[in-house]
Parts: sequence; C-alpha cells; structure tokens
Amino acid sequence: MLRLQGAGRNEGKATARLTAISHQIEQAGADGRFAPSPTGPLHLGSLYIALASFLDARSLGGRWQLRIDDLDAPRNDPKAEAQILRALEAHGLHWDGPLVRQSQRIARYEAALASLAEQGRIFHCTCSRRELRGQTRYPGTCRQRIQPVADAALRLRVNGAAIAFDDLVQGRLRVCLGQALGDFTVQRRDGIIAYHLATALDDGADEIGRVVRGRDLLDCTAPQLHLMRLLGLAAPRYAHLPLLLNPSGQKLSKQTLAPPVDARKREANLRLCLKLLGLRPAPDLQRDALLPWAIERWRLAEVPRHDRIAEAEFPASPQAGRAPVP
Repeated sequence: MLRLQGAGRNEGKATARLTAISHQIEQAGADGRFAPSPTGPLHLGSLYIALASFLDARSLGGRWQLRIDDLDAPRNDPKAEAQILRALEAHGLHWDGPLVRQSQRIARYEAALASLAEQGRIFHCTCSRRELRGQTRYPGTCRQRIQPVADAALRLRVNGAAIAFDDLVQGRLRVCLGQALGDFTVQRRDGIIAYHLATALDDGADEIGRVVRGRDLLDCTAPQLHLMRLLGLAAPRYAHLPLLLNPSGQKLSKQTLAPPVDARKREANLRLCLKLLGLRPAPDLQRDALLPWAIERWRLAEVPRHDRIAEAEFPASPQAGRAPVP
C-alpha cells in the first residue's frame, strides 16, 4: 500500500497526482481504434463498425486511433485511403493523433519476427495453397524446417497453446490453437507481414484498450492474443459485434459489392447505424447533436446480439468493390 506522507497542501498535491495517474490509466484502457484496409471506399458495414468503435472509446473518455492496414499492397486501391478519410470526416468521426499506416511500421514487425525466431517459435513452410486445400488446420508438414529456404512462408509453432478470453459481446471463449488453427502464418511467401502479427503488434504496442470489430474477426482473436503473450504486450478487451447483411444473407463487404456510403446523406447514414446499434434518437434531434447524444447513451449491452439485414434500408449507389484484405 502506498503511504502518503505529510498533510495539508502536500497531501492535497499528492492526492491530486494520484487522481491524475488513475485517470490516465483509465483513459489508456479505454482507447479504441478503427483499422480499415484501403481496398475500396467505406460502405455501410464499415461505417457501422467505425461508429461503434468511436462511440465506445468516446463514452469512456478514451482516444480513437485511425490505422490504415495497407500491408497487402497488390490489393490496395490508390484512391481508397482518401475516400475512407473523407467519409469518416463527413460523418463526424474524427480520430485522435496522427494517421497510422502499417506500411510505415515494417521495422517493428521485422523486430517481432526476430524475437519469435530467437524463442524458437518460427519455422519455414513451403506448402502451397493447393497442397493445403481442404485442411481446416495446418497439418505440421514443415514443422522441422528451421533453416531458411527460398520461397517460403514463416509460420508460428503454437504447440498446445490454449487461449481464454472474455468477449464483451460474445461472452467467455476458450480456444485450443493447435486443434482449431494449427501453426499459423506470420509472414507470407511473398514477404508481406501476415495480418495476425501486424494486428497483434499494433494493438498491443499502441496500448489499445478496447477493440470493437465485427463478429467475422472473432476467430482472429486467439492467435493475436497468443502473439501478444509471446511478445510481452498488454492485450486489449474485445467486443465482436453482429454483422450487417445484404438481402441475400451475405455480410456487407466490398467482396459482396456493398455500395459506398453517400456522404451527402450522412444524417440518414448515422441514424440508420445508430438504430442498428440499438440507439434511437428522436426524429427532431439536430444532425450535429446526434453523436454527442449517442456518446452519452452508448452501452455495449444494448447492442443487438444477432446479425441484421440492412442493405434494404441503405441508400444504395451501384458500384462494384474489390475484395477485402483477410
């Protein structure tokens, strides 16, 4: 127990310092992020997740980071980043601090790979996608291949790792990585850092406190938590939200040709997303008051727990999208 010495003015100053430190810790645990891939413009499903993450961070007094997950350069659309930024700003979703791009953090990821190699966790895999087709988990074909070889991916040896975590929406989950996924890729054969490693490192090293994202990424959580553990990083809390679907029952995405949001209809877009998140502002509430109103009333417990068909209500503009980064 910390003992405060002195009285009067000194005691007051010490108490104030402790209060400030406590507030900083509380804020750090509330920081959130939105991390789109620049493969196309923002669509309703992405706006829905961005808004949820924004409201969650702001309601807890935290910061909201915008990170562009642009490592998969061959799939990036050179116009997409600017389109995403304009759409977020048009809807009042302003981020804190500088824009973060994963492509500017390669040295960070390479240092993490070196650390994992020193731990004896990495092996070289030459298995092709065709050879692994139909496999639900990696069969361990190249597990003993420690020495570098040409044209090989790097995989993480998971052994019997078991990960348990409490998702703020989905509840308590436990995953045995060896059975569910097997040894997973941390660097692709083309040299691109794999999604699990980059995401785990950025969320952990940036001290993100809460990751609010779609339920489709729930299976990514256990390998990312495992990497954070191996690299000595603090793990965030996770909240995996239900998905927005099109009338065919498919997740709204660039791959299913979800149309981009129309910034000219930003009030209608925000009202629709708030409704899908369980919030119903009064019809006469002014547009500029929507976000402050929603921040005050945001509760994860109020978010519907089932996937919703939303595209029928969305003001569509037909435009094909490109496939998202997995």
